[in-house]
Amino acid sequence: MKHPFLMGVMCACALSVVISASSEAKQVSTADAKQTQVPTKAAQESKQAKVNINKASATELQQLKGIGESKAKAIVEYRAKNGKFSNLEQLSQVSGVGDKLIEQNAKQISF
Repeated sequence: MKHPFLMGVMCACALSVVISASSEAKQVSTADAKQTQVPTKAAQESKQAKVNINKASATELQQLKGIGESKAKAIVEYRAKNGKFSNLEQLSQVSGVGDKLIEQNAKQISF
């Protein structure tokens, strides 16, 4: 070793980088843990809020799983043409709405 002082400085720098990176990783994981906390009761209720299939607008219908803009509009149009839905099976008559979609949302749909 021609320059032991420089080697010591390089080792110290490398060690400080490792310690700094470790500290930043802990801060990021702590921030992630805070973001993934159990939702509050209000947040859980809003996720479980029922959507009245006979009164909901196209925008409100999009809160249901698998219902995008086009399916929501199709439901509103079907309702305007054929009247209110009386049961879930009737919803399957809407173009693009199948049994799987109805099963996924059965608990969130009201009449």
